[in-house]
Amino acid sequence: MDQQPGLPWPLNRNPDLINLIASISGEPTRIVTEKLLQEEQCLGWNVRTELHAKKLTPHIWSEDLAQFYATTNAFLYETSVWNRRPLKQEIRTWICDYLTISFPQPLKILAFGDGLGFDSLQWSRTKHEVTYFEVSTDCIAFAQQVFRNNAAEINMIQSVAELEPDSFDVIICLDVLEHVPEPNSLLTDFTNWLKTDGLLITHSPFFLVHSNYSTHLKSNQKYSGCMKLYTSLGLQPVRSRLFWDPIVLKNTRDPSLRSKIPWSTRLGGALLAQGRGINGKIHAFFAQLKSQGAAHWVDDLKQLLEQEEAGSFDLPPT
Repeated sequence: MDQQPGLPWPLNRNPDLINLIASISGEPTRIVTEKLLQEEQCLGWNVRTELHAKKLTPHIWSEDLAQFYATTNAFLYETSVWNRRPLKQEIRTWICDYLTISFPQPLKILAFGDGLGFDSLQWSRTKHEVTYFEVSTDCIAFAQQVFRNNAAEINMIQSVAELEPDSFDVIICLDVLEHVPEPNSLLTDFTNWLKTDGLLITHSPFFLVHSNYSTHLKSNQKYSGCMKLYTSLGLQPVRSRLFWDPIVLKNTRDPSLRSKIPWSTRLGGALLAQGRGINGKIHAFFAQLKSQGAAHWVDDLKQLLEQEEAGSFDLPPT
């Protein structure tokens, strides 16, 4: 397949993506191609499969799950495929447009839990000063190559102990809070690292407790559409997409302050709140429809496997 316009290296070309994952995971390129194909056909397949192999209970927090996050290579597949899904690109573009319109000057941004680094790369390309943090060893290695090959200057930190109070204008945390056992505790840290009136931009599909998303915690489903999770810490909603993908919150540091919340954000919260409990299955169904990918990636991966079977499977070096 020729390079896909609009996507950064290596998302824009399957052979480059396969080679990079193989170099980090140590898996043969054929296995990597098969796993990518499975992931394109069913987002979350690799994480779910490896979680089952390690006999970990889906949707339940444990220290073993924490170790899983740090050591598994399954997220290389899930997050690379997710990052070229149209919905993910819409979210990233919305954030870029919002920051560009609202803040013409460069901002100091923390990309927390940024996985493979594509969000950090985008914020860097729009001239912001970006700090990247992630817990997965393999994802960090992947992100290093992404930054290097895309000529991006991004500060990569190894521990949150390196973060100081009142350091950031913006913290962007996408698809993380639904995974952590105490979202309130992490949000408290965010309010500490943010400057007063700094912004937290987050996407947290708490309702999405589904077999395809086996590391989303069931204990967090109660936070779907929960405004109080944020306002109780002085994080006041200022803008959002309808289904909070994402939501923007200002760090007022005053839980008693009640600013005017946009009507669309309130409506989205009410709709998301319906995703708690058994109704989450309906929300999950529509979320999966919204998260579908482009068929050409599947076709291209199938073609690469067919070439291998014909004895002509030869990926060029990255």
